[in-house]
Amino acid sequence: MFKHQSKGRMQLNRQYIFKSERLGFRNWVESDTAKMAEINSDPKVMEYFPGIPDFEQTVEFIERMQKQFLEKGFCYFAVDL
Repeated sequence: MFKHQSKGRMQLNRQYIFKSERLGFRNWVESDTAKMAEINSDPKVMEYFPGIPDFEQTVEFIERMQKQFLEKGFCYFAVDL
């Protein structure tokens, strides 16, 4: 899992790229996978999306976002309250 990340990069746990008054925006970490898979599997959450991703598709999405952030400096960020 998370082929694109070296151990050094995974150590960035929860370092925010930017913050608002309520939210912290950051790159994805491996520990986000289970929660994102749970969110993705909720039919109500995914109501307006073309389909419900399975666990492996969720892993692939997170890996794509990590890679995109490393290459381009932006992605669909993970967000914490």
